[in-house]
Amino acid sequence: MPRRLLAAALLLSACAGPPEPAPQDSPARRVVSQTVLSDEVLWALGPDARARVVGVSALADDARYSDVADAWPPAIPRRALTSEGLLALDPDLAIVASFTSPEVRALLVAHGVRLLELDRFAGFADYRAHVRRIAAAIDVAAAGEHLLASFDAELAALRARRPAVRLPAVSWGDGWAAGAGTTFDDIAEAAGLSNLAAEQGLSGHGAIPLEQLVAWDPAVLVVSCPAGDPDAAACREAERAAASLPGVAATRAAQEGRIVAVPARALASTGAGMITAAAVLQARLTPAEDPP
Repeated sequence: MPRRLLAAALLLSACAGPPEPAPQDSPARRVVSQTVLSDEVLWALGPDARARVVGVSALADDARYSDVADAWPPAIPRRALTSEGLLALDPDLAIVASFTSPEVRALLVAHGVRLLELDRFAGFADYRAHVRRIAAAIDVAAAGEHLLASFDAELAALRARRPAVRLPAVSWGDGWAAGAGTTFDDIAEAAGLSNLAAEQGLSGHGAIPLEQLVAWDPAVLVVSCPAGDPDAAACREAERAAASLPGVAATRAAQEGRIVAVPARALASTGAGMITAAAVLQARLTPAEDPP
């Protein structure tokens, strides 16, 4: 929303008097989700949670990012945070992210909308915390615990199948690698790999030139592909493209056939897709290490 419109909206709100906010500890009844993660979590929490949702994010149906693309019924509006139609949904709770603009926060708060801010997206622990906070806000805590029990059961199954030898892996794309404190750090551990970038001192996502990547000589090179299916031709093409980069062909990953493309929506997920990413890596790599 342009700043002049925002200022006008805030002024009109002030003139009319502040709306009566819902008690902070009361369950939300009309929820607007404005992050892909909350789109996914609200859907996964089941019918009682879905019934309270009056809007989801503009990316909810984008299969490049969302695990629930086309799952939400067409009758549920898709809204961007800057959309003037957001307040028309009359929400009592908006799920936003730490990077949501101050102007948008001010507009929502001025209209009596509570904010639930998701502020960290660094791995399994943050996902568990987000699920519990969202479930508590809409009074479906039991459904949240059931969802996390399923997540942890899948995670335990992955860890039980980890190979004896942890190969050093790098997740790299467009000159950036994932170091310590990232979702890939947890994904690698679950799959039975070590995060070589973290071992080399990288924290968070950092710029790593191709020359440095080659010098690290990872045993596994993880790249992303646009397809949803890890066996799709687009994923094989992404692996070939990575192998053709200068110097990469000489790395252990290329020499031993361990350049692995993972669908982007799983590799970049901050939710249950992290389990999918770990499962793809393990399925591709474990047979080579532990043949039947």
